[in-house]
Amino acid sequence: MFKVMIVDDMEIMRRQIKRLPLWGDSTEFIITAEAEDGQEALEKLQIESVDLLITDISMPRINGIELLKESKERCLASCVVFLSEHSEFNFAKEAIQHGIFDYLVKPVNYQELKGLLKRVEEYIKEKKKTQINIKNLEDKLLQAIDIYYPANQLNSIAKNIIEGNINIEGDIQAMVEDTFVALDHDILKTALVLQRVCNEIYLEIKSNYGWVEQFLDKNLVNDISLTHYNNIDFIKKRIMESIEALLLTINKFIFSSKKSPLIKEICNYIVCNIEKEINMSKISEALFLSKNYVGDIFRQETSITVGEYITMVKMERAKQLITEESLRSYEIAHRLGYNNVEYFGKLFKKHTGLSPIEFKNTFNK
Repeated sequence: MFKVMIVDDMEIMRRQIKRLPLWGDSTEFIITAEAEDGQEALEKLQIESVDLLITDISMPRINGIELLKESKERCLASCVVFLSEHSEFNFAKEAIQHGIFDYLVKPVNYQELKGLLKRVEEYIKEKKKTQINIKNLEDKLLQAIDIYYPANQLNSIAKNIIEGNINIEGDIQAMVEDTFVALDHDILKTALVLQRVCNEIYLEIKSNYGWVEQFLDKNLVNDISLTHYNNIDFIKKRIMESIEALLLTINKFIFSSKKSPLIKEICNYIVCNIEKEINMSKISEALFLSKNYVGDIFRQETSITVGEYITMVKMERAKQLITEESLRSYEIAHRLGYNNVEYFGKLFKKHTGLSPIEFKNTFNK
């Protein structure tokens, strides 16, 4: 059975579509979910993806275009179809850019929807067949991958990221282009090899900075997929996005100093233990140094105190917890070592300009 979600802020429209005698064994399409707007749809899709998403364009909070974009980027729906008025076809160009499958004009016509479901079925079956072929090809490639695997370039890029070197765009371009040439300009083979390269780079970063995934958008760096791109420039761009996200995170939290390598050690200890009880005593004990020395050297080299740095890291971790997990403010506060929830809220607002609830609402929008 193919799973379907209907999204429209008008219940009468959702009801009209559900009443059409097209759902069930006769077509193998079943309606598994519905939503009143894009925000509700996204929340439900993250719990369970669908094969077909039928959505209105004009909706409160998150509109159809944004829902289409998010669904495609996060692989939450195989096909997205817009419900539209004739006057809304000015959205067509933007929708096409983000991979719209088709349009249905309101009110939905039985024959039109029946024909669309048939096309969706054929598309999904063909897509699954392609994915099986890709998996088979990948298995064959991996058996002999060291013939053209850019191991030296991988190690060099990983080392530069770990050291926080931002000037690596040339190295990325060279790796992508060299791999593409070595594989006779075969885009699929290149994507498969570079996909594995990116995942190994990420694993190497995590082995050095185990804390990094606590502060990253996992969609950007974790198990990235490149096989759906049909252009080497798109692959290059996607890899750069992933690398830049890693570099930005590392340089944001790991301060460096030419005078004292101790600064990196202090930063690394704090970010690794940010959800534990952490203070100057703990840090000095871990590094076998006096509290005064740790505090003085850190301030001299970074222009902020250790306490200010700890607060910054805690607030950045709070941002990630707010956006990724369904925790209440007091749960996040306690998790980060703040017994006073109001104090946590004040610190968060000072750091971001928004209260935790405002920040979550803004992120969701």
